[in-house]
Amino acid sequence: MATSFNIDYPGTASDFVINATKAIKTKGGIFTGDQKSGTFALKTLIGSVKGAYKVISVEGTETKVAITINQKPMLVPTSKIQEVIEGYF
Repeated sequence: MATSFNIDYPGTASDFVINATKAIKTKGGIFTGDQKSGTFALKTLIGSVKGAYKVISVEGTETKVAITINQKPMLVPTSKIQEVIEGYF
């Protein structure tokens, strides 16, 4: 079952894509997308995390991004995934 949450990224949509690509690929994951939307996948020790993102607003130098998690390890709460994703930035 998919779950969603929003993050406030302290930069432009372009900055988000650049930093998200770097952060996820550094961890051996896959990131595809642009300044509007995209997908990501990352393997962890206890299973895969797959999801999508959509830029929902840009105000000045802050970007609000909607994250949808489509697949995650059963034992990992969505709140932990949100914490890790926010930690990338």
